[in-house]
Amino acid sequence: MKEYTIRLFTNGMGPKREKSRFTYLNFYGQPVDIPYIIWYVEGAEKKIIIDAGCSAEDFREIMKGGSKEKLTRGGETYVDVVDVTPLEVGLKKFDLTPEDVDVVILTHLHFDHVLGIQKFKNARVFVQEEEWKYVYNHHILMDPGFAPMWFYDRMRNLEFVKGDAELFPGIEVMLSPGHTLGGQSVVVNTKKGRYAISGFCAVYHNFYPPEEFKKAMTRYPYPVIPSGIHINSTMAYDSTLKLVQMFGERVLPLHEQALMKVDRIPE
Repeated sequence: MKEYTIRLFTNGMGPKREKSRFTYLNFYGQPVDIPYIIWYVEGAEKKIIIDAGCSAEDFREIMKGGSKEKLTRGGETYVDVVDVTPLEVGLKKFDLTPEDVDVVILTHLHFDHVLGIQKFKNARVFVQEEEWKYVYNHHILMDPGFAPMWFYDRMRNLEFVKGDAELFPGIEVMLSPGHTLGGQSVVVNTKKGRYAISGFCAVYHNFYPPEEFKKAMTRYPYPVIPSGIHINSTMAYDSTLKLVQMFGERVLPLHEQALMKVDRIPE
């Protein structure tokens, strides 16, 4: 099977986000800085990007409508997104421009993973069919996670996936519902085994809870923590557990702060 290297950079960052949004019923009141990561599959015949990022300008103009007021959603007032590595600068490390990208695989359609998509003008955009349908039919409780509907109306070059599929040799998508209806984890084969980029918003402790959590859960122990934002908590739990059972320590959470210091996987 063909082997690749996963390269990555942080496009923008959501500062001081409430951690319990990611760790269901755990770690209340703990602020975490959340990276918006763009992943590049190095070594493929096609130029393949995973997720489209979110910049400060994207957040301000699309999510806030240009307003200078802070955005309050789901009971939390957000500190504005800050830029870390502009899209064009990050891609330049891989000798790419946005126009060079052939394929964008979207893990899911929450705003922080899609707002940069319009810059990839020549790319085929892969998304789960169920995810696309859900955008236009989601419950009002889930509205804070999505961009305005006009944004999705303008998306082009979409190619819909139904469930698990191999898109290219050694590059697969795996349906991972719960956080959203059609989140898809992206599985990439490398020289050190297959890595899974989670198809839902997560941090390290979703997959690998700390010791203090394990000690506190002696009566009702469970090995993973589902996302705090979900359409179905048990479904989110099952998707989280499935990734750990299949890939062990080779699960890459979409919003893990430590990944801001990582350039390539495996290192």
